Amino acid sequence: MTRHARIVDELGRLIVSGVFEVGRQIVPEDIGRRFSASRTVVREALRVLESKGLVAARPRVGTWTRPPEQWDAIDSDVIAWRADGPERSRQLAELRELRWAIEPRAARMAAWHRRPVELAALVAAYGLMRDAADVRAFREADSAFHTALLRASGNPLIARLHVPVVAALDEVPGDDVLSAHSHVLAAVLGKDADGAESASRRLLDIVTPEPDDLACLNAELT
Repeated sequence: MTRHARIVDELGRLIVSGVFEVGRQIVPEDIGRRFSASRTVVREALRVLESKGLVAARPRVGTWTRPPEQWDAIDSDVIAWRADGPERSRQLAELRELRWAIEPRAARMAAWHRRPVELAALVAAYGLMRDAADVRAFREADSAFHTALLRASGNPLIARLHVPVVAALDEVPGDDVLSAHSHVLAAVLGKDADGAESASRRLLDIVTPEPDDLACLNAELT
């Protein structure tokens, strides 16, 4: 890890964990001394954190930490920092809720749109899952499958959510998991929108049971 990346990572964790409280002034010179880094490296690191919403900077005013509601909640680093900190349980619950809210609908839309390139990516990812020799290879293929599914929805906003969805994945090889993925794939390829949505829900029920609040909402809607 470069010094620049280390500063971004350590400062990000300090902010997300609350060690650097909201509104705390970030003094570049102090950061430079802390990490034995040049002013240029510190400035670049702070720009990265600003792009993620963790800090704000104003000329002649300075740099300070921002509250959680202003963080980029779907940024991969912010997700990882929250999942590794005191907010871990809450972050994982939010990611699980996101999957239940987004993936079944994305599967339905994928069956509607059926664009060849995206379908090919979905088929290829499933093949890699089926042939995976170890857990790591399986999880890489699983990430590719769910990324392809969201992209196949045809909605670029939904496609962007592949970052938090992939961060939520914690699936391990197993006949039931692989079979559930195959049912999603078959329904999408078969233009069966209802079946694709139902298959996605069955898959989620196997790997991450539906949160109670969403279950209550679904009961009210039906």
